Amino acid sequence: MPDVTQAEVGRRLMQQSLGKEWKTLSQSEIQILGHLLQCTWNTIDQNIWDRIPFASMTKADVRQILSHGEGVGPGRNPSQESVAEVRKILTSLS
Repeated sequence: MPDVTQAEVGRRLMQQSLGKEWKTLSQSEIQILGHLLQCTWNTIDQNIWDRIPFASMTKADVRQILSHGEGVGPGRNPSQESVAEVRKILTSLS
């Protein structure tokens, strides 16, 4: 199996959790989501990241994360404030 980042693992678990709803996300939204997760992963202790229940996320959770992705894209990272908000969303999941 090729090496994948922990952010990619989280995204894949979300994809499984959302099932058919995942297909309602645009390719652009999926890319932004991946970028937001990667930037947030860089700020979270590995033990905390490993306990985030990505597999139980809802589409509303994903939309809330995506709401912090304005202007994010290749070569354009989210602001520190946006990363902090995504971190809050992820760490508040149960």
